[in-house]
Amino acid sequence: MVAAAPDPSRLPPVPGYAWGWLQRSRPVLAEVARRLTGQPPSQGFVEDLRARFETDPFTRDVLVDVIAEVAFGGRVPSHRPPGVSWDRGLAWWAATLAGVAPAAFDRPTVDPPVQTPLFDVGVPASPPAPASPRSRSNTGAARERQALASALRELLRTNEGGAIPASAVRQLLTKLEGD
Repeated sequence: MVAAAPDPSRLPPVPGYAWGWLQRSRPVLAEVARRLTGQPPSQGFVEDLRARFETDPFTRDVLVDVIAEVAFGGRVPSHRPPGVSWDRGLAWWAATLAGVAPAAFDRPTVDPPVQTPLFDVGVPASPPAPASPRSRSNTGAARERQALASALRELLRTNEGGAIPASAVRQLLTKLEGD
């Protein structure tokens, strides 16, 4: 999803940590310097850029465009993707370019997906009555084997045209059932 580009003249003041991220982001910095000066960034380039950013719309446009293109591949996300860990400065630029506040950018948009059990056959609705530690491990293992055997039997019933290696599954069933 491509976010609408914010009006660069209405960007909020850039915090120091966002400038710090820019200083450390060599690919972004190199491209900004190339577009503005035609050369690699010189010493003090970020300080000069920071001073011109507030008053020069061209500098602002170039910086915003390069960050969107280089750091985000031209596709600024509207929220922090699940599972990613970004530098605070990069997150600020992403949120600003997406047109949202940093706190809203970091808020998850949906609940994480719940993984459904692979084999839900034979799972008891309530926990079994307490048993001794020795018998508890034996009954749990027997219940797991039975659930797996039941699921594999069901898998065999769906065999069409040998798409499932039935002989291997039958051998596994025999082994798991202890026959």
